[in-house]
Amino acid sequence: MECSVQIKQITHDNRKIYPQVYALKPGHVHIQQIPKLHYVSQEMNTAFHMNWVSHPEPTDEQWIVVKIVNQLKQISKRSLGYKFKLMPHEIIWHGIFENNKHSVTYMMQVPDCITLEMYEEARAKVERNLRGQKISETKLIGENSVLCAQKLHVGHYRDTQLTLKEIEKYVEEQGYKVKGNRKEIYLNSGMCYHPHETWKTIVSVHIEKLN
Repeated sequence: MECSVQIKQITHDNRKIYPQVYALKPGHVHIQQIPKLHYVSQEMNTAFHMNWVSHPEPTDEQWIVVKIVNQLKQISKRSLGYKFKLMPHEIIWHGIFENNKHSVTYMMQVPDCITLEMYEEARAKVERNLRGQKISETKLIGENSVLCAQKLHVGHYRDTQLTLKEIEKYVEEQGYKVKGNRKEIYLNSGMCYHPHETWKTIVSVHIEKLN
């Protein structure tokens, strides 16, 4: 979807533009084609605290992605007149790396109009703000359209494995198989301000039809 500038200078919200990805309702598993989307991503091997109330970030790596996307908001507004809201944090879980560290891909979705030049400008600004400190490697990527099985998990994100098992069972019953690792989309931007019983996390996996 192309970025379009409105006369009233509205702030675009891709949650509403892509409801099939970010606006799932509680209930059954959804199988649907996800459109091509763009992200800023960061590969990490890190020890996550399982309590985001007191430790909202990994202890041994900075989450650089959100800093870059915040800069992109300013750049797109200045250069394109396009304003957008920050999207939820997304994590692809690849498994245990070593010493109880998790290998993950941390991502945030960005509008299609974000160019490589804009991304590089934003990354350079983050480095300047950190006074020349070398920051972790990140990428601006485009993920092709893919068939996914998704379900909204309501409750503490530590229990999302239970929802993943529901998805895997449903996928098998429908004649599909899971490809790759699960992605979790954390819809609550400020989990520490809400009871964990109300936290909402979309659990998503790529699937393909069995032969």
